[in-house]
Amino acid sequence: MRNYTLFAKEMLAKMTLKEKVAQLSQKVAGYRCFTRDGEEFTFSKEFDDFLKEYGPMGAISNILRADAFTRHDWNTGIEPRHRVKVANALQKRVLEHSRLQIPVLLEVEANHGIQALGSVMFPTNLGIGCTFNPELYRKIMKTVGKEMRLSANHMAFTTMLDMARDPRWGRTEEFFSEDPYLAAQFTEKGVLGYKSEGPLLCCKHYCATGDGFGGINVGEVSIGHRELHDIHLPPAEKAVKAGADVVMAAYNVIDGIPGHMNAYLLRTVLREELGFEGIVLSDGFGVQRAIGWMGYDMERGSAAALKAGVDLSLADTDGAYLHLEEACKKGYIDESLIDAAVTRILEKKYEIGLFDNPYFEDTGALAAYLKSGEQRKLAYEAAAESAVLLKNNGVLPLSENTKIALIGAHADNIYYQLGDYSAYQKQGETCTVREALARTFSSVSFTNGWDFRGAYDDFDHALQLAAESDVVIVTAGGSTAKLIDDVDYDPNTGAVRSASRFLDCGEGMDVSDIKLPGNQTELIERLRETGKPVVVLLMQGRPYEITRANAAADAVLAVWYPGVEGATAICDLLTGKVNPSGKLSVSIPAASTCLPAYYNRLADADYSSGSEWTVNTYSDHVERILYPFGYGLSYSAFQYNSMEVRKTGVNRFAVDVTVENISDRPGKETVLLYIHGSGNTVRRRVKELKGFRKIDLGAHEQKTVTFPLGYDELKVYSVNEIFEVEQATVTLYVGPLKAEIQTEPQRC
Repeated sequence: MRNYTLFAKEMLAKMTLKEKVAQLSQKVAGYRCFTRDGEEFTFSKEFDDFLKEYGPMGAISNILRADAFTRHDWNTGIEPRHRVKVANALQKRVLEHSRLQIPVLLEVEANHGIQALGSVMFPTNLGIGCTFNPELYRKIMKTVGKEMRLSANHMAFTTMLDMARDPRWGRTEEFFSEDPYLAAQFTEKGVLGYKSEGPLLCCKHYCATGDGFGGINVGEVSIGHRELHDIHLPPAEKAVKAGADVVMAAYNVIDGIPGHMNAYLLRTVLREELGFEGIVLSDGFGVQRAIGWMGYDMERGSAAALKAGVDLSLADTDGAYLHLEEACKKGYIDESLIDAAVTRILEKKYEIGLFDNPYFEDTGALAAYLKSGEQRKLAYEAAAESAVLLKNNGVLPLSENTKIALIGAHADNIYYQLGDYSAYQKQGETCTVREALARTFSSVSFTNGWDFRGAYDDFDHALQLAAESDVVIVTAGGSTAKLIDDVDYDPNTGAVRSASRFLDCGEGMDVSDIKLPGNQTELIERLRETGKPVVVLLMQGRPYEITRANAAADAVLAVWYPGVEGATAICDLLTGKVNPSGKLSVSIPAASTCLPAYYNRLADADYSSGSEWTVNTYSDHVERILYPFGYGLSYSAFQYNSMEVRKTGVNRFAVDVTVENISDRPGKETVLLYIHGSGNTVRRRVKELKGFRKIDLGAHEQKTVTFPLGYDELKVYSVNEIFEVEQATVTLYVGPLKAEIQTEPQRC
């Protein structure tokens, strides 16, 4: 096989400037390029016109995407049996218009499973982060990569790089954690799992979108180089090292510079510091948005984005990157920069064998794989492990003979448990919480009770059902259920502009107040007055303020958006068939006014008290956090018996921690190792997660977990604006145990 770069250069030498520019633009979206009539598919005039004028485009996005935004459903979209046929037909159409026989890359959203008809929707990433089980995520992403390959598509867009730093942001559900170490471990495993199956992976978004001003989508970000490197870059670094093919630039502005025109981020940091050699892709409409923000015309603006480092423009509906042809002729940009971007795209096409085999043989392997149940089994495991038991006064687990009053809209509609970037589901193939509980418990009565917008029509009925029950189970949380009613979308970005049904999570659904929506809290407090035990299920895409609801509840279980197998997992958690093992990957604030609420803030020395490091707080909210990062209960009880630290080299240590299950029930415990440094050239954070291990412990079983500590865990982004280990005192924390070590100066 020829060298990728040599092949690309040979191809490039034969291309006209117009053909090169076409490789950098995605003017025609995949979901707009076809129509379906029964079993027949016809390509659009818009698609054909582009091919006739420019030849093949570099990539085309989302022919498979089926949701309210694309307006494709089970009647108009591509079903599993169509995927290979349509992909081959589209590729054939492209090659028929290609002078040099250059195939096109097919891309699709896959934030928590491929966003296509018939695909399994896994829990959203916020829940995945709470599993503290990156190996499980590796297995999930491996199945996504396999499904992508068998679907004859070539690239997945998957959110992996963002940090959940402000819960007001509607997209919080897409991110693993507020902690960079934890998020980076999931990113690494996810990339490795997906890439083991061969297709290309695009990791998004780069970078710092989770720190937007006031939690507003595409808001400006005010961070320095240390915060950038310390908090926001670790997942990107892991993604690059694990083999990510494509990195998607972010909409947001950092220090006044749009992400799509930020040469420092895209060239200096991503390519030079992190060593990324793949394609930089714009976010949807990202180049055009940046051009508008900066007040450029299309030619100068597209040149600015390419100079900054954006290779391929996604959702280029106004043809921003098509203006590169004229920009080059006018001298705004050198053709060598166009050549470099086209080369990276051609290399990736050649790398996955697309030039040698542009078509995929339809053997029925996709249908067989989707029916195998492998993905659904993993979806169930992820939903079960992602649930975090926040409170339990002994009411859980429940006997199957318990008479249940089930209250809350989430329980009776599958779309309330899927999250954003989900595809339409076929009726009968997914299960609601109401259906799962009815199959298990001897008596289940249901009503909505509360209302997202605050109506009281069903309050009395809910209270009556509660009075007649043994236990009340009430759902609470938000909604990303865009697939139920008509939603008005921004036609370019996919962000929601308005909806007939209540929405408060997902892209474009930022909120200023994270109190539970409508009259949920009020109903929970009224249900408490019935004297019946109240179990609250938090079905949500962000951590809400739940202080009052938590006080009124006997048990609280955060299940996030648990995916298509979530209802079954929830039922098994309630009955004790599954022992809760999730830990919070984000902190839950005591009040909406206590933001930001992430745990790893910079430490302040409280000199009046003598020694301990504390964090400044409010006079009206001394306890700013209701439930901290890393918190989570179990039906078992665990005890930390000992911690021993052994020095194994220069700035290298081994930390041995012994944990015991002191209960009669087997369970899983996640052991968390934190550090805090003092005496450095920069102020260190209160705590920093530097290791975790999820272990199974049988009844009364004891195990020892060993954590390695080395340069990567001990380094700090110093005043020299480089990573180095400084001479310092480092305190280690594991559970209730702590110890100290001394580090020595070491640059790498």
